[in-house]
Amino acid sequence: NALMSHWHNHPECLHFVEDVRDFRVVQALRLLIDRLRNEFDGCIINLWASLECTNYSKAKGGLPRDADSRTLAHALFMYIEELQPDYIYIENVREFMSWGPLDENGRPISKLNGRDYIRWIKELCSYGYQYDYQLINSADHGAYTRRERYFGQFAKQGFPIRWPETTHTKSPVTCGLFGSKEKWKPVREVLNL
Repeated sequence: NALMSHWHNHPECLHFVEDVRDFRVVQALRLLIDRLRNEFDGCIINLWASLECTNYSKAKGGLPRDADSRTLAHALFMYIEELQPDYIYIENVREFMSWGPLDENGRPISKLNGRDYIRWIKELCSYGYQYDYQLINSADHGAYTRRERYFGQFAKQGFPIRWPETTHTKSPVTCGLFGSKEKWKPVREVLNL
């Protein structure tokens, strides 16, 4: 469903249903990107990674985390090495920033929260990227939900990092220091009741 939704919203994108850890996928993409770079001088290559979030999320409660699932973020390095994207975008739950080691029962070790996340960020930046992140509430951008997500941007040196301006707020602002903002949209407007 997620893939079909993305395809309908972005029909010009190529969509692959593959295991991201399969190096053959990276090789196929490398051929495509090499062709694009030869055909379109100065084209900008963006890599979007919506990493699996279940085993970071607080919605998992006190249940054990799947250590293998939490390693998907490391698969990104082979894409960076082979594709040399200009930008890398990451989307995940807020708790992604708390990524750290698990104990023998598969539960996060609270005093080590964030350790693996910081190491991962440093390793990504070692490829020559600058980094920034924001926690973005989709309601602040006109969506019919108050879903907060972590977004990270990595840009090659010299490329700007920009964030979208918010257009909505919980309490409407008609004339503020940063301009007017509309009230969050209630989901009842789009529900089939």
